[in-house]
Amino acid sequence: MKNSDKEVVINKTKKHIKDVVFELEKVAIENQKALKKSKKIYKTLSWGDKIVEDGLIKYGKKRVGELQYLKGSPYFVRCDVIWENEKEIKSIFFGKFGFGEKEIYSWITPASTIRYENPGQVRYIRPDGNLQKASLVRKDQYMIVGGEIKFLATEDIDNPRELVYQEYFSSRKTGFVLPEIVAQMEKAQDQVIRAHHIGPFLISGPAGSGKTTLALHRTAYLVQAPDLSSPYTNDSIVVFVQDNGTKEYFSHLLPELGIEDVLITTFSDWAFSILDIDSTYVFRFGQNESEKDLYEFVKLKALNGAKISGYRKNNIYNILENYYGKYFSQSQKELFQEQKKLRLLDRIDLSLLLDAYANANGGIGTIKDYWIELKNGSMRKKRGFVPFEYSLAVVDEFQNYLPLQLSLIKSCISKKSQSILYIGDMAQQVQLGTISDWGAIGEKIEDQREVILHKVYRNTENILRYIESLGYKIEIPEGIKKGCDVVECIFHSINDEILHIGSYISSNDFASIGILAKNEQYLHDFKKAFDGNKSVHVMTMYESQGVEFDIVFIVGISADTFSLSVEIPVELVIQKAKINSDLLYVALTRAISQLQVLGKVKLVDIMQN
Repeated sequence: MKNSDKEVVINKTKKHIKDVVFELEKVAIENQKALKKSKKIYKTLSWGDKIVEDGLIKYGKKRVGELQYLKGSPYFVRCDVIWENEKEIKSIFFGKFGFGEKEIYSWITPASTIRYENPGQVRYIRPDGNLQKASLVRKDQYMIVGGEIKFLATEDIDNPRELVYQEYFSSRKTGFVLPEIVAQMEKAQDQVIRAHHIGPFLISGPAGSGKTTLALHRTAYLVQAPDLSSPYTNDSIVVFVQDNGTKEYFSHLLPELGIEDVLITTFSDWAFSILDIDSTYVFRFGQNESEKDLYEFVKLKALNGAKISGYRKNNIYNILENYYGKYFSQSQKELFQEQKKLRLLDRIDLSLLLDAYANANGGIGTIKDYWIELKNGSMRKKRGFVPFEYSLAVVDEFQNYLPLQLSLIKSCISKKSQSILYIGDMAQQVQLGTISDWGAIGEKIEDQREVILHKVYRNTENILRYIESLGYKIEIPEGIKKGCDVVECIFHSINDEILHIGSYISSNDFASIGILAKNEQYLHDFKKAFDGNKSVHVMTMYESQGVEFDIVFIVGISADTFSLSVEIPVELVIQKAKINSDLLYVALTRAISQLQVLGKVKLVDIMQN
């Protein structure tokens, strides 16, 4: 295509966007007026009529929000089609939400499947079950942000896909941009979103492969698809994340996909809310790495023993003490007494207590009011135990959950849907005792319900090459940004590392900076030095799983950073060696554009030894 022809395409597209936005603004004003009127009427209605009007108000608010979104990004695909038995070419568009006034349809409508087809003969199943055939004459793909074209590519029956326009933009991810994601989705991934809703589903892949994005789109489809929106209501869905940082991350992403009021929680927060006990969560308890490892190791051995038969809310530490007693050494018994004194509970303790609670109550749930129908047809309110019944559970980084934790979550899923979405990678385990075999929880995932992603799209080529040089197996996609070289710096004090980071970020412009170390104690001075800088996030390698930053500084690398104590059992040594390797991989892959490794020795020297 000649440059002059490209200019024509761009100008026509800009004009069309302008026309669409103008119409959107008109309709938005009309909707706002109608919403205002409904709110006024609401005050004058009886209780019964208010229920109906309240539904209209909620829909009105939702629609106003959708129209506001569409003004910035009205659509991401245009398809020129000739429907079967017709001769005229018709242009239809697909966006995040529908806008019939301008032939824009939601990305979850059945017709939207044609956007993944090559120009030529296409077909799809209509909502009425009939097959619709058409000829796809031309297809344009866009990224439109803030009403401006950032990317435009076109193809037709006679010409292959060609880039028409691409505005330079940084690789920073300041938000969840649906057009960008959809433009990169393969046809197979569309099938993932639309796979049958009943049963478990697994999306697995390395860090940065796009598995979380794909999982969120599947969740959005279940919530928004017309035939599924009834069972998959927002308030019946639970999303399990690793920590509060990831919780905040998801709380921004889900509303962008039209998913509001979903419970986003960590397993520990969920367990505490159910058990209602006066204690605090601790990730790992002990004075040093070896003591923490051995303490967890022994608790996990105990976890495979008999179930706790009784549960008493005011006696939890005695329950745990009796359970662990025959497994603990004398020093570990003393350590438990210290933990008890501080009123702390770790993931193993919480899992045991929640299991005991479920055994005592016949399930996991809560005490609340509910209604029962009497023989005469009248309703009576009662108060009692009501089991949880989620229509869907999403488990992010499933490989970091104990088998017992996953079994407890599964027990709360609706028997009708049995719908649980696992996101993660069994090969990236960063905690002891986590699931390594689906059979451990009685889960069977069919081949057609398992998607494995291989390529990493988050990082630059130079970052991936560096990770590869450390001995990790990585598939590097073609055409990704080369980026800056990975920097390894030798510093002999924490203060020198802090000064280097401070100087570097003050002379460069980064939207997000991650400072990561293996041990939490090492980060104390970093947190103090960068307190108040909202762009800087200081966390352990454990805590970094599931998040990403423009630049990552891995600090505190020394010859013994990943060394193991000779005093721990051989079985534990083998597990810890793999965990340390996976943990470092997680930290390295947090960087989007730049990576620096700081410490007393070079990381590459440690890995080669």
